[in-house]
Order: sequence, then C-alpha cells, then structure tokens
Amino acid sequence: MTDKILLVDDELDLLSTVSRALKRQGYTVHTATSGAEALEALSETIYDLVISDLAMEPIDGMELLKRVRSIDTLLPIIMMTGVGSIETAVESIKLGAYHYITKPFTPQELLLLVHRAIEHGQLNRKLESIQARDDNKESDSMVIGNNAMIQQMMTTMDKVSESDAPILIQGETGTGKSLFAKRIHTISSRADKSFFTIDCGALTETLLESELFGHVKGAFTGATRTKRGLLEEAQGGTIFLDEIGDLSPSTQVKLLRAIQEKEIKPVGSNTSSIIDVRFLAATSRDLESGVETGEFRKDLYYRLAVIPVRLPPLRERQDDIVLFVDFFVRKFNKRYNKAVTAIDPSAMQVILDSPWPGNIRELENVIERAVLLANGETIALNSLNTCPQSFATMQTHNAPLPLKTAVSKAEATAIRTALKATNGNRSKAAQILGIGRTTLYEKIDAYRID
Repeated sequence: MTDKILLVDDELDLLSTVSRALKRQGYTVHTATSGAEALEALSETIYDLVISDLAMEPIDGMELLKRVRSIDTLLPIIMMTGVGSIETAVESIKLGAYHYITKPFTPQELLLLVHRAIEHGQLNRKLESIQARDDNKESDSMVIGNNAMIQQMMTTMDKVSESDAPILIQGETGTGKSLFAKRIHTISSRADKSFFTIDCGALTETLLESELFGHVKGAFTGATRTKRGLLEEAQGGTIFLDEIGDLSPSTQVKLLRAIQEKEIKPVGSNTSSIIDVRFLAATSRDLESGVETGEFRKDLYYRLAVIPVRLPPLRERQDDIVLFVDFFVRKFNKRYNKAVTAIDPSAMQVILDSPWPGNIRELENVIERAVLLANGETIALNSLNTCPQSFATMQTHNAPLPLKTAVSKAEATAIRTALKATNGNRSKAAQILGIGRTTLYEKIDAYRID
C-alpha cells in the first residue's frame, strides 16, 4: 500500500517542488493551499502523514495541528517553518507535532524526516492495536487441550500456517472459536502483525461496514470524522470475523469483493485502497443450510471455507475438562489473590458429569465463581451452588483432592477408556488420546494400569 501524504502550504512554488520530490520516491501526495482546504481533505481521505507550513491565514499551522489532534492523536505531522518562527515550531512539538523542518531545506533532509515520521506513525498505530485487541492476555495463552480431534486440527493448522488460505471455524457458542483463531494467527507467518476481531452479530449493518471498511466524514449520521477501517488497519496481519453468519446480504457482497480483489472502498468514498490481510471467520450457525435457503451467499461461503474446521463441544472433550479447570483455577487465583490448591472430589465429579451446554465459556464462569466462593484452599461442592441444577443435587463429604491428583486420576481414567475402546492396542489408544506412544507407555507405568 502506497503511503499517502497531505502537503499544506500557501506558497504554490514550494508546494509544487516538494510534491514532485515526494512523488519521485513513490509517495501518493495530495496538496492543500490553506488550513481550511487541508481540513476538508482530512475529512475525506485517510493519510499517513501531514506536512504543513506554519505561517498561513486564516487557519495557520498551529491551529491546523490542534484541530487534527482533537480527532486523531496518532497521525504524524511535520511543520515547515522559516528561521524566524523556530520558537513557534518548537511549541508545535509540545502540542503533538512529530517534528519541524526549517526553510529552505534540501529534498534529502525532508525525505529522511518523512520516512522516519511515517514509520513512527505506523509503529504507534500498531502498538495501539496490540493493546486494544485483547485486555486479557491470560486467555490468549489458555491451553488448547489434548483431545484427539483438537490435536488433529492443530496439525492441519500447522500445515497451512504459511499460506493465506481463509479458514472457517464452526462450533457451538463457547467452544473457543476466537481463542482458536488467535492461535492460528500466532503460528502463522503473520504472527508479528496485527490481529483484529470484529463481532458481525453485535453491530448494525452501517456500523459494521464502517468498522470493516472505514468511512469518510458525513457518510452517515454520526460520522463526524473520517475513520480508517479494520481491514486497512490490519495491513499484513489477520482479521477475524466472528459470527459471520449474521452478515446482511449487502455486507456479504462487499466482503466478497474485498476477499476476491484485495481492495476496499470506505463508506461514502469513491477512493479504493489495496489491502493485504488474512481472513479467518467463525460461526455457531449451520452455514451450509444458510446457503441452501439463500440466507448466505454460496460464493462467499466457499471463499471463507477454503479450510473448514469444526470445534467439538466440551461434552465431547471430557479428557480436557480437568486441564481447563486447572488453568482457570490458576488464572482466578492470580486475578483475585486467592490460594486455591485443592478441589473436593465430589465437586470435580459433578464438573466432569455436567453436559456443559455453554461449553468452555460456561466452565470458566463456574470456576471463577467457585474460586471466589471457596473457603481457604479448597473448592467444595457448595462452592458450585450457583452452577446448573445438577450440581446442587449432588452431595458428598469426601476429603479434598489436590489439583495434581485430580489431573492424574482423570488421565488414568482417560487412558483406561482408550485402551478398552481399542482392545488394548496402545498405538491406537495413543492416537485417540492425542499423545505419543512413548508418553502413553510412561503414563501406563506411572499409573500402574494393567
């Protein structure tokens, strides 16, 4: 994508000379001969840099700087000034200008400053996106699990990680689709670039299109300034479209164009921008049925589902429940300054027996409450009294069970079940469990399984 520069000066000769020098270096340059004209241009186009003269009327460079900063704190601005206005130029830096350059200057001096300013702006936007994309870093590192189906999917993801192939993640609500999408991004060749998530079901059609494609000032009611869309912000990175099945027919058409042509047009704008992003999408709906009924475009479905994967519900991943419990206990111990180190076996049994209709998200919610309600170091059955009805009806008074012991017991049970299902074939059992044969042999010996 070519960097766009807005050059502002009421001296036409200088405007023409500087513009030519910048264009020769491959920059896209728009010019304005006044502060008012510059503000109008900024309302219609998104720029990577503004270069403005200080001495203009009636809106001078300082006033232009203040107005730009009121709507965009990250856009780098270079001030051009004469020798007699250096004090004012220094003041502009205090107000948020990137730097100033004193007239007369050589093209080399300006180009060096321009390069640094654009890099500075891009770095700041990247840092902002990294901070905004997820406030809860602990969830990003959550264990994926040892379930055979999950491990098989991860193997598939490893194979396609270097490609830009779109991936469609399907699964019930709460199965960890967003977590899985982040994991895909992390192991991809785009891992050092931005990752953005947008919930397609949480916004109106107009706002969703604005978030995806951006908009210009006045494009719709409430569009008081030009806004860069996430598809442009995520240049070189990954965009995750959650609940893609909720897209309106109109937005489906625009998204299809973006995927096919790698090009977007902000709402209300006639100017297109080239994008370089990888598309990940997720849905809890049956999109194939949506295609059959005409609710979802067939061509968009096949564009998104180049690599389709299905996340199994938690009830099909019982071998991972103890791992998740252990992770969530440690997570909420840290968050709430608690010291839970054991779990009552009756409580663990109830957790293992629950159907978990809300999947991992529901389990996390239950463990968070249990850690908060725990007296001392143990999660007792009564700590689950706000859980599903089946939890409250089971009562027992067994001794507390340390988490490590709970994990060991659950592993031993899973191994016995796998061996029974394979008639003692250890290779097949290891495959079902998603572990290596050597690891299985070690655990069989450790747990003294016949």
